Amino acid sequence: MINNGKITQQGRLRAICGLAGLITAGATGTASADIINFSFTGRLTIFVANSSTDITSYSIISGSDTSLDPYGYQTPIAANLTVDTTNGSGFSDLTFSFNFWDQPVTIHDINLSFSGNSMISGNMLADWNGTIDNPISILWDATGLFNAIDYGLQAGDKISGTRLYRDFDGDGVAESFLVDVNSALPWSDAWTSPENYQLNQGPAPIATAPGVFGITDGPFTGLQLHLDIGSGNSLYVQSVQTVVPLPAAIWLFGSGLAGLAGMSLRRKLA
Repeated sequence: MINNGKITQQGRLRAICGLAGLITAGATGTASADIINFSFTGRLTIFVANSSTDITSYSIISGSDTSLDPYGYQTPIAANLTVDTTNGSGFSDLTFSFNFWDQPVTIHDINLSFSGNSMISGNMLADWNGTIDNPISILWDATGLFNAIDYGLQAGDKISGTRLYRDFDGDGVAESFLVDVNSALPWSDAWTSPENYQLNQGPAPIATAPGVFGITDGPFTGLQLHLDIGSGNSLYVQSVQTVVPLPAAIWLFGSGLAGLAGMSLRRKLA
């Protein structure tokens, strides 16, 4: 406050506290990131090398659900996925099983990490033939997912194929088309067997990348796993938690200014 051309102690306190608030508010606007929780449906396609010495020639292994295509080459998958854009990581609670050399394989504990502008690398564990936690690596083209994140996601959104949808009328169905997110075509969809059979899943927000040429060592030599998340189906946004990282010095500086102002006012009033 100004009294006869002089700033009163109360006005000085307000000014200092206001400056501290502006500094803190400015810091909160400088950087933010999201932890996004999805549920998803997708498809699993498994290829195995035709011989132990030539992993460039594959045969496709029949899946368990013939309703997805007439040959039953794909198995449906469904689970949850969490993506943390603060540190470029993610994980999924997806667990699934299939047979490899007449022994059941169980895949679990899938962890993801961002790799470049549009890629995600994944690590998972496999239990097979009496041993547990065999490591398996995979590479995804996540162009569709990253473009949707860059556009801005909120709870209720759906990424289906190449399109991002939003529920504007609140009926629980994301029906309003927002933008084309340019999802990639899965490698397993572009692959053509010797019989010229194509899977035709369509683009996926998280699509197995062409750079995956099979496992070359360990107990699963010659095996390809293609987990195409959202392929032929969708990614659904369950929640978005915005995280604003603040440097500790900013908090200390802002609170320190306010503390000094309070001490000065108390001395004045004493």
